[in-house]
Amino acid sequence: MEAKEYRIRKALVIPHLLCSLLAIGLLGASWRQGEPSGRLFIPALLALLFTALAVNILFRRLRIDEKGITQHRLYGPKTLSFAEINRFDATRLRKRVFFALSSAESYLLFSNAYGDLRDLIRTLCQHLPAETIGEDILPLADNPPLHLSSIVTLWLMAGILGVGIFLQIGPQLS
Repeated sequence: MEAKEYRIRKALVIPHLLCSLLAIGLLGASWRQGEPSGRLFIPALLALLFTALAVNILFRRLRIDEKGITQHRLYGPKTLSFAEINRFDATRLRKRVFFALSSAESYLLFSNAYGDLRDLIRTLCQHLPAETIGEDILPLADNPPLHLSSIVTLWLMAGILGVGIFLQIGPQLS
């Protein structure tokens, strides 16, 4: 079997990166305007948080090969071999789904934020014994729910940050 990689959907990555750039832009515009350091705290915090989230999202990926599954994260990879996995379950909270692969010693969690989720679930199900697969998994493989509220929230935040930059540099434009 050829190894397969799954990354966070571009629909989530792009607004995260945009919010990061806009937050850095707002911080730069505020600093250039000579704002006091107390007023720079919020833009600096936003820039730091959005940048940390964007970098984390860019590093996250799942790699499935003949031996097992590896979750690559910013703070290091985590691997479970198919032989040691004793349960594959899902927990659904509205449109958000969290998948758990567990063994006697460890576990691996991921959400429905990954692209090609249908293929990801089916690939895992092909490599695992039927008794380890929870009853919620196969219906989710046929009809994986997409969580869109995070995407809408991120685009809304990008708009708010854009307005903040415009209000900060607007007086210089006139």
